[in-house]
Amino acid sequence: MIELLGTAAVIGSGIVAGVFFAVAVSVLPAVQTLPADRYVELHRKLGEGYHPVMPLVVTVGVLADLALLFVADGGTVRALFGVALLAMVGVQVVSQFGNVPINKKVHALDPAALPADWQDPRLPWRSWHRLRTVFALAALAVNALAVALLS
Repeated sequence: MIELLGTAAVIGSGIVAGVFFAVAVSVLPAVQTLPADRYVELHRKLGEGYHPVMPLVVTVGVLADLALLFVADGGTVRALFGVALLAMVGVQVVSQFGNVPINKKVHALDPAALPADWQDPRLPWRSWHRLRTVFALAALAVNALAVALLS
């Protein structure tokens, strides 16, 4: 059971860290170059593939770390799973209160009729995304260490 949970924790945090890293180094620089209307259109399309898959993957990682916090043997290993859990919760909190509100505003826009007072959300979205990427990478590193110490 512990091995299965450890695998789920590493895979969950690994997928999240990998997707977030790819977005940070590839997608974000590309969308920065787009005109506003094309950016809004692309942002909406990217969201269609992202939801609900990524929130579910994050939740699996959180639940695996939470379970391991209670069932893993050894104080050091439990503490590591606790740190990974906090990092994964950090991913959820930043996503929910940083990126998601911006996503909702962008998705409500008509790319062909942007308001004259439109505030470009790319920079704040990127800042929130970088923060959650740091949390995801930390969760992956700590989960991998904790799983390695299980054996």
